[in-house]
Amino acid sequence: MERLAAASVRAVPGAYRVALASVARNRDLRLAQLSSLSAWTGEFLFLTAMTVYAFDTDGAVGVGVIGFLRVLPATVALPWLGALADRVDRRRLLVVTCGLRAVTAAGAGVAAASGHPVVVYALLTASTVCHAAYRPVLGALFPALCTTPEDLAGVNAVRSVLDGVAALVGPLAAAALLAGASAAAAFGVVALLAGIAGVLVAGLRPGSPRPAAAGSRAGRTRVLVDVAEGLRELRRSRRAAEVIVLGGVQCVVRGALTVLAVVVAVDVTDLGRPGVGLLWGAFGVGGLVAAMASIGAAGSSRLGTLFGVGVALWGAPLVVVGLLTGSWVAVGAFLLVGAANALVDVTGFTLLQRLVPDETLARVLALTEAVFALALALGSLVVPLLVSALGDAGALAVTGGVLPVAVAARWAALRAIDAEIGVRKDRIVLLRRVRMLRLLPVPAIESLALRLRRSRVAAGTDVFRQGDPGDDFYVVASGSVAVLDDGREIRRLGPGEAFGEIALLRAVPRTATVRALEDTELAALSGPDFVSAVTGFSATSSTAEQLVRSYLTEDSQRHAVRPQARPDGGPGSG
Repeated sequence: MERLAAASVRAVPGAYRVALASVARNRDLRLAQLSSLSAWTGEFLFLTAMTVYAFDTDGAVGVGVIGFLRVLPATVALPWLGALADRVDRRRLLVVTCGLRAVTAAGAGVAAASGHPVVVYALLTASTVCHAAYRPVLGALFPALCTTPEDLAGVNAVRSVLDGVAALVGPLAAAALLAGASAAAAFGVVALLAGIAGVLVAGLRPGSPRPAAAGSRAGRTRVLVDVAEGLRELRRSRRAAEVIVLGGVQCVVRGALTVLAVVVAVDVTDLGRPGVGLLWGAFGVGGLVAAMASIGAAGSSRLGTLFGVGVALWGAPLVVVGLLTGSWVAVGAFLLVGAANALVDVTGFTLLQRLVPDETLARVLALTEAVFALALALGSLVVPLLVSALGDAGALAVTGGVLPVAVAARWAALRAIDAEIGVRKDRIVLLRRVRMLRLLPVPAIESLALRLRRSRVAAGTDVFRQGDPGDDFYVVASGSVAVLDDGREIRRLGPGEAFGEIALLRAVPRTATVRALEDTELAALSGPDFVSAVTGFSATSSTAEQLVRSYLTEDSQRHAVRPQARPDGGPGSG
């Protein structure tokens, strides 16, 4: 399967090939993406079947009740589920939630077939809560499955494409099942898809250790403490908060659009009631095309400004519809809004994954989902007031105009996000040149990049001497250094090469003298940060151990031939 996946992307040109290959060559990413496709196809099928069942059972009132039961309990549960995901193994939590989703959906199917609507509503609500955890928990797990930030952006772009496919396939499958069978059969298929998603996730082999939050709070039993920590993390991560605030404003407009789509089709244009489906179809097509296009831009370092452009483009077409009330103008506007939605989804999700520490990522993503759900509800409630006060065209213009204004007000902050990510990218590129650090997953390498310190050493100056305590790990950014053994040069290191690992990994004093041969710039990591990152992952730990062992073996052989030591040097590279 791996060879087939790799071969299938060879015909894809340029940046698309790079982004697709990041998924195709990684077994765990393939499984995670297929799991997401199965889960979200089931979710879109579920939404359609649930709405039809409620309408057939209790009419419009039933649709309203099921809509309330779908949103509110899941919104309340999300912060708690996110906190739980930062305390336990995220893969196992996904397996459990998918299993519970399958059981509750299957139960709803049985209850629907036997004519117990109250039981159906209760099980549908429970099933919705189970699925609510899927997106933020999988989103928190994705960085641990990637080795570069570019891979992470590519993975989110591919996920967005698959979400678009699910948004098309799910409702079509629901229509076929409802026409040929019943809502009970549709719920049964949802259960099957949830089970498949859980089995695929169970096959993941993420290399990351258990989330740090679990160990640091071993004595705490109240998840409320972790929810509060997620809120504090947002206060500390101002850049992430910028993304969430703008995303929340965009969700208010999106909630408004669920109502305005009907207004546009029925009152503003001559599309009529069937036009509602046409408008949302255009939205879906635009999103799918833009998601595919975003794969090629996955490696961009301007995620902040791209996110802002996407948010602004979410609103601007609505202003145009309010001013130019043509049917095809409306269809084109929804096409652009759908494209903007995909851009916001890919860039916003990637930004949060990179700006928030891994140990609190799941709860922050869950809190974000909860905020967005409330924003959607708020937007749908505001529209009737706007239409009553400003008319159809005025409501469209005001609703759409909010987003470009909000982006303009925060443009400097979005550029600052780009600048911060650019600095991180340069540091990550340097760290990736070190062989023992290349296989670190994204959360670990991002964390090291944030802690990297730069220093300059003049030519002829010793960075450290044999016998000094081992405190830091060094990477040569520019210039060169010599490793001295008994005053004799045994090794030269240039840009991208590292030293100082022996003393840190063996917990011994420095075993060599390292001297700058020219004016040299070094990047340094503290010993605890380096050791924690390298020993926390099996692949990097094995590579580091092999490297240290080879140095010590070389030094032992050299000293066996030349046993007399001089006072200014020692074996190894520190």
